[in-house]
Amino acid sequence: MRRFPWGRLAAIRPFRYRWIIVLGVFFALVGAGITIGLDQKQATVSPTKAANASIAPLVGSSVLSQSDFAEDPAPAAKLPTPSPTPTPIKTHASLPPAPAPTAPPGPAPEATAQNQTPRGANELAWSEAILTALGDPLTDANIVSVGYWMQNEAGSPPSGIVGANNPVNVSQPGFGGWPIKYEGNGWSLYSYPTPQDGIAATVKYLTPTGYPEILAALKSGQGLSSPSLAGELSVYSGGGYSQIPDAWGASQGRPQT
Repeated sequence: MRRFPWGRLAAIRPFRYRWIIVLGVFFALVGAGITIGLDQKQATVSPTKAANASIAPLVGSSVLSQSDFAEDPAPAAKLPTPSPTPTPIKTHASLPPAPAPTAPPGPAPEATAQNQTPRGANELAWSEAILTALGDPLTDANIVSVGYWMQNEAGSPPSGIVGANNPVNVSQPGFGGWPIKYEGNGWSLYSYPTPQDGIAATVKYLTPTGYPEILAALKSGQGLSSPSLAGELSVYSGGGYSQIPDAWGASQGRPQT
């Protein structure tokens, strides 16, 4: 029986133990280095990443990419919100002015026959129509004066005569008129078919003629009662009267206004 060489084992045991100790120290140092490296890496993780990592389990089934754990970007500058432009309010000053109210026209004059002078309301309608056609104001003085003028021209048949639709007895050819009495010097007294024809003939005869003072008095609204009109009234009437009203006109009553 061969005996185990215990002597040789005793000789190599110290050598083997030394390598075991060296290897143990080596692995201990390596483990310590790995631990230190991990601790430094954890220390460099930003607070933002740590917070993102802590809430990752709370998002349920949502998948978070690597960009979700990036550093928070700097907040963008907040731009001022433009205020809406107020709509201008239309004031009364920007609205067009309202038209001035006008007086309603009076009734149209009724037709008159030859040797018929208008009376009452028809006399008023004729006065207003003649003054309006002349462009003169409808003052009481003007209306009364034109009414008396008609009465002065009426006379008293058979000595007096007046044309149809011609209450102030103008001698104006045309306008559908026909002569009813020769007045001398190439003039005749006319009758006219309608009141409108008679009014147009009256305006034509008076403007412009040799009666500037009569026209000026009516234009001023003062009527025809001034003594300064005596000369023109005498010419107009062929010497029949020189004032308005004369005795005959006044006897017909005061015209309406």
